[in-house]
Amino acid sequence: MKLQQVDKVIYKKRVNILMVITVVVLLATSLSVSNILIALFGSGVDGDHFWLNFLGVVTGLLVISMVYKVILAKPFMAEVNYVRNLKKEMNRIYRHSKVLQEKIAEDNETALIIAYFNLKASKQVYELDNNTLTMDELNERIRLLDEQIERLGLDISIEDYQPELLATLKQ
Repeated sequence: MKLQQVDKVIYKKRVNILMVITVVVLLATSLSVSNILIALFGSGVDGDHFWLNFLGVVTGLLVISMVYKVILAKPFMAEVNYVRNLKKEMNRIYRHSKVLQEKIAEDNETALIIAYFNLKASKQVYELDNNTLTMDELNERIRLLDEQIERLGLDISIEDYQPELLATLKQ
């Protein structure tokens, strides 16, 4: 996976569109299906339609998942899909963080490549999502990693990262 330039304004606009679609479809589907189920099967039950309402919400979630599958496949949502996949990759890296930190302490080049990609990807996601609270801490971690890479005389770039590197980390 490679980092790509993403227009923050377009990204935020499309995320907002996706959120509005989610809320509207979930609300409309859940309420309409719940009301239909209550009208058809709820007359014998006084006031307790929990399971019928629950089925309405589950139906709404199924419809939302189908809508997401269709919408995210469109070129219009390329930025949102890219960030979603980037966050998935960062999560994969996070699940290896214990081993990763041990290998970084041992100056393992593969671990340094993974950490470098992860920190740069985190910075991009933080900037896109306006997560400025921990940006100073992140920049400090990037600076420390850059110093370690320089001290070791390595030439590491974002392009060096391949998802397969995680599997080689545990060896």
